[in-house]
Amino acid sequence: MSDIASQPWFWPAVIVSVGLPLMLIGLTELSNMLLRSGSRAAPIVLMVRNYLVPVAGVLVLLSQPGAWEGSGTWPRVIWTIFGLLVIVVTINAVNHLVFHRAEKGSWRDRFPTIFSDLIRFVFIIVGIALVFWWVWDADVAGVFAALGITSIVVGLALQNAVGSIVSGLFLIFEAPFQLGDWIETGGTRGQIIEVNWRAVHLDTGNGIVVMPTAELAEGSFTNLSRAADPYAAVTEVEFATDDPPLRVREMLVDVARDIPRVSPDREPSVSTAGGAKYRISIPLQSPGDEGAVVDAFTTRLWYAARRADLHLDGDVTDDWNSPQRLLEGLRQIAPALSLRPGEAEALVATARLERFAQGEVLLRPGTLPLATRFILSGRVMLGVPSDAGFVQITELTRDDAVGLTALTRSRTISRAIALTEVEVVRIPVGVLDDIVRGHPSLAREVVRENDNRIRLARSALEAVGERLDPTRRVMG
Repeated sequence: MSDIASQPWFWPAVIVSVGLPLMLIGLTELSNMLLRSGSRAAPIVLMVRNYLVPVAGVLVLLSQPGAWEGSGTWPRVIWTIFGLLVIVVTINAVNHLVFHRAEKGSWRDRFPTIFSDLIRFVFIIVGIALVFWWVWDADVAGVFAALGITSIVVGLALQNAVGSIVSGLFLIFEAPFQLGDWIETGGTRGQIIEVNWRAVHLDTGNGIVVMPTAELAEGSFTNLSRAADPYAAVTEVEFATDDPPLRVREMLVDVARDIPRVSPDREPSVSTAGGAKYRISIPLQSPGDEGAVVDAFTTRLWYAARRADLHLDGDVTDDWNSPQRLLEGLRQIAPALSLRPGEAEALVATARLERFAQGEVLLRPGTLPLATRFILSGRVMLGVPSDAGFVQITELTRDDAVGLTALTRSRTISRAIALTEVEVVRIPVGVLDDIVRGHPSLAREVVRENDNRIRLARSALEAVGERLDPTRRVMG
């Protein structure tokens, strides 16, 4: 037994026979544990277990004196394989531990892929050269010299092209923008939908603009999504010189505030641009909403100016709002008010015709209506705000009333939004009081309609898992 133990191959054989299985079992358990915890090191441990450890065991056996007869070529082959495996495992370890699943916005996430590919390529070339120098005694000085000369020649030949690419890569690494941001440069504005080492893809709404990153790096651009305040759409409007500026400014803010996609974090602002011109700034949720918001604003402003007796673009005529049309409207709603023809005609002096654009708000929650509007044409959606958003209660159409709470002097909890262009007759609350005193049946109809809307509101809220405040007795 002592003779066997004294042999040079005995203890290496014992170490490989006992140590290799134990090492494999330990690395297997470690890999499983890392996989369960979601660690990025799990694939690296698995590669070490499957490749490095078995080859190292074979290398230990073959490297012993007398283990291989001859020139010793096979041990060198095994050493070469082992060295290459070390290079592969090291590269994959760096890639997994540093760049794989990098946190969004971190330097690892912003690191250009081409840079990591170049570093990996250089590491492979240098590693292979060192392995051949160490194992085979190869002269690798010529390889490094050739590599250096080739790099100089290629660099001089492609200095302009490579310089543009590198400047673009440094721009990406600096990360002055990210996917989803809106940028503006050279008259082009769009949302970034793709970024790579060569170009940035912008969605302008009228197509995709592919802009080289080098062009952005060499010029200047504005990141509209990274401003301290929300991006604002700015437009100018003009009124008649006789229109009171304070009333005009108040109306402009009211119209802008009700447009969808306007930022809730900042109020619209108005400034006088000289004469009867006004410049309004409308903060947006996204720069991409500018066109739609400006279009909605200019459309609704025309209707709002007519209702406020203000003269947009100096236009002082309104052929639609005529006494004859108002009389026809009062005759239409007379049955709903229990009025006789003569009584309806008497309201011409106090009633008023109004028009609302699609999407405009006729009634807001929390307001105390000073008048009730009766729909002549068009459709209006009545709903209530809730935790789940805006919940529709019912749809109002021809001859229906908006603002029933004016009669009870109560604040409404509902919101009324025009679904189409809507024409209404507006009757002040004082006039309605006189009508109710002369026609008590109208009061009963108002109470009945209000109860019906409360019932519809309760059902709509229950459908989304909410309840109507039991103290509420009026809807709007």
